[in-house]
Amino acid sequence: MLAPGANVEGYEVVSVMAIGAMCHVYEARADGAAQPVAVKVLHESWCADEEIVTRFRNEASVLRSIQHPHVVRLLGAGTLPTGSPYMVLERLQTHLARALADAEGALPPRIAAHLAAQIASALLALHNRGIVHRDLKPANVLLDAHALDEARIRLADLGLAKVRPEARSDLPAVGHVSTGGGALLGTWDYMAPEQWIKSKSVGAGADVYSLGVLLFQMLAGRLPFVAEEPKDLMALHLFESPPMDRLGEQTPPALRDLTGRMLSKVPAARPAMQEVSERLDCLR
Repeated sequence: MLAPGANVEGYEVVSVMAIGAMCHVYEARADGAAQPVAVKVLHESWCADEEIVTRFRNEASVLRSIQHPHVVRLLGAGTLPTGSPYMVLERLQTHLARALADAEGALPPRIAAHLAAQIASALLALHNRGIVHRDLKPANVLLDAHALDEARIRLADLGLAKVRPEARSDLPAVGHVSTGGGALLGTWDYMAPEQWIKSKSVGAGADVYSLGVLLFQMLAGRLPFVAEEPKDLMALHLFESPPMDRLGEQTPPALRDLTGRMLSKVPAARPAMQEVSERLDCLR
């Protein structure tokens, strides 16, 4: 744990923001700076795991290469004297998971489209660089304001991002991660059918599906598929049609149709992120 007052690249640690299974996140400030930053540090217990360390450093490399208004900004990266890698990131006020919990129900369709359009723009920027996020969920969508109709999002946490081999020449600092072919990568509630089968080889369509799940959740006030056991949740994502009637009459037909297509079981039947982005821009 970094103590208050510890210095990381000229930023002074103020307090602990979050303690996760793999990382600690701290609020820090530079001398005279009005805005705080977030310092994300890999826990020392994971520093001996080559795959985890490589993923952490790859995330920093990808963020360094992506300059986009809806992707969280990397302000610095390196290794602490203890051997733990770290990233210095812009700090935002809240995230979508907290906003959805506070809403306690469906969001107005215009607000849902407003937020989803920004997420689609960020994912499209990744896809254009040969990167698949693979872990889209509300907690990874940061917000710069509590008022959702005014909020601008930043997509965060690219620790599970997949960089296509042909794109690695544009990202020379990205290392190879030898994940087992059967490893599940992602957050179960938002994973595409093909991600349940073989996470390692998914394409951009998996992000389209995950955004479809999130869009459904914003419009319906609940996830399309809910189960207590992973095998039951997997079966729902693989075989059950999403309950589109849950969206209600307030959802415009064009937005309902787009959400349904994004949740298609077969990747080829889903719209490309370019189309998703364009259509959501027209609906926000």
